[in-house]
Amino acid sequence: MDQFQRRRKELMQAVKAAKVDALLVSKAVNVSYLTGFTGDASFLLVTPKRCIILSDERFRIQLKDECPTVEAEIRGADRNTFQLTGAIVGKLGLRDMFVEATGLTLNEFETLKDLCKSANLAPKNGMVEELRAIKDTDEVDRIRHAIRIAEQSFLAAKALLRPADTEKGIADLIDQFIKRLGGTGHAFSPIVGVGERSALPHCPVTDKPLSDSWFMLVDWGAEIRQYHSDLTRVIPTPDARRRKAVESKLQKTYTIVAEAQARAVEKLRPGIHVREADNAARGHIRDSGFGDYFNHGLGHGLGLEVHEAPSIRWNSEDVLKAGMVVTVEPGIYLPDIGGVRVEDDFLITEDGPVRLTTLPREWDAYFN
Repeated sequence: MDQFQRRRKELMQAVKAAKVDALLVSKAVNVSYLTGFTGDASFLLVTPKRCIILSDERFRIQLKDECPTVEAEIRGADRNTFQLTGAIVGKLGLRDMFVEATGLTLNEFETLKDLCKSANLAPKNGMVEELRAIKDTDEVDRIRHAIRIAEQSFLAAKALLRPADTEKGIADLIDQFIKRLGGTGHAFSPIVGVGERSALPHCPVTDKPLSDSWFMLVDWGAEIRQYHSDLTRVIPTPDARRRKAVESKLQKTYTIVAEAQARAVEKLRPGIHVREADNAARGHIRDSGFGDYFNHGLGHGLGLEVHEAPSIRWNSEDVLKAGMVVTVEPGIYLPDIGGVRVEDDFLITEDGPVRLTTLPREWDAYFN
């Protein structure tokens, strides 16, 4: 049994336990996770006894190549995938069904309800995501590969920095190196914030030159074979000799953020509520006098999507399990001064967290 068959079997058991006739997997990334199919515009109908991929003629050959063991229903040009779904649901006599709401718009869900007249459709999220949260060995290897490419791209771009370069130019340069090193592309549009603009946690890149400040924040990641990495560092610009009086305050906040990350990492154990990790970091930042300036969650799961389960926040009910891969990214953002965020990727194991990223985190590694 390969990994895709195992995943489908686990989901079929979950559908049976839920006491429904079927789950319609509508989110493309979830269809891919369960079948190995890398195309789009297709659904996977999962019952307690069988799985059927619903697709169209464009993907007939691709489906045979990528997931030959999956039963497929291929529609012609005379109808769309929603109409095909309605026909199959009626043919199988399905009555009570869950439908992944995250993969459909409200209009699409209503259309599907109209076409599945014999069935009672109810929105349901999280069944596949719960499986995806636990990574197998192949998935961890792919994430490690994405991390290596991201780190190498960052170091290559860092070595070429010039004062005249812009935020956008650096983001483009990192993306180019990711592709040259074999990555599919960036995991998300890189965030580059020069000087005071680093106080924007998701700073959109502009034509602001590096010469406008002596430091910058870079948040980037790579994608390869569908899996992602996600890292953040604060580094000097090429003109770092022009340091301002704010340096001591920035170094102080950097130290606090790095300490907060270390305290959170100590909590990364199977069975721990994620809010305990968030509270460990947030409490340290708050006790250091910067509680008002940490304005996002501590981290998130990482895999086929850049943001997936678990959600590591103070108000999350998620519990850590062995096999999860998560980011830990505390930050302090000071208006008119700048922001600091240190982000690394970790694998949760029975023996504790394993840091997958390898770039140094210490202030002295970059600013001395």
